[in-house]
Amino acid sequence: MAVRTPIARHHVREEIQRRILSGESQPGERLTQQSLAKELGVAQGTVRESLLELQWLGLVESVDRLGVFVGQLDAARLCEAYQVREFLEGLAARLACNHAGRADIVQLRKMADHVWELSNENKLEEMGAADRAFHLQIMNLSRNKILLRLAEGYRVLGMAVRASRDPHIVYEEHLRIVEAIDHNFPDEAERLARQHVEGARIMIEQQAAKHDFTPKWVVDSEA
Repeated sequence: MAVRTPIARHHVREEIQRRILSGESQPGERLTQQSLAKELGVAQGTVRESLLELQWLGLVESVDRLGVFVGQLDAARLCEAYQVREFLEGLAARLACNHAGRADIVQLRKMADHVWELSNENKLEEMGAADRAFHLQIMNLSRNKILLRLAEGYRVLGMAVRASRDPHIVYEEHLRIVEAIDHNFPDEAERLARQHVEGARIMIEQQAAKHDFTPKWVVDSEA
């Protein structure tokens, strides 16, 4: 039983996360451990642990003596996640310079090309997931486990939302980041990675200022 608990918690967390991002569970909705445990066929302790993880990710909020509620996923919350993402991905690109081999560089270029190809085919959902995979690969190349763990805090908010930027500009920025990593230019790699994320955040802020922002959630293929 103890061995199955982490797996069960992962599935419970992902299911509650799916409901929130799909709009099935609305902001302000109260999430009760007892009803969720009964519905999902798990112990209340498993639900409690899953909700704690989702609270850390920013998807739910705990109110003293009232319970746990679905958080408000507005532009302000997303931009906070992008601010964190900007610094962490800059660090990841810097560290990747020390670890990326020839095969890694080839893979990153292929991934960037794939994102561009999907955008040309107007496969927006697949393009968003491919873009996310590209950024996660750079994170993995940092070889920093603490950095990867911290990245979980914005993965759902700051990476799972797709900003509507010009695909060609995104493609060129991806290639420049890979080029800097390939040539082992850590300062340049960090600057370009941060600038890339900043561009997405600025677009969200501009759309929000015009009351024209609606989150476009990227499907998580790992869920």
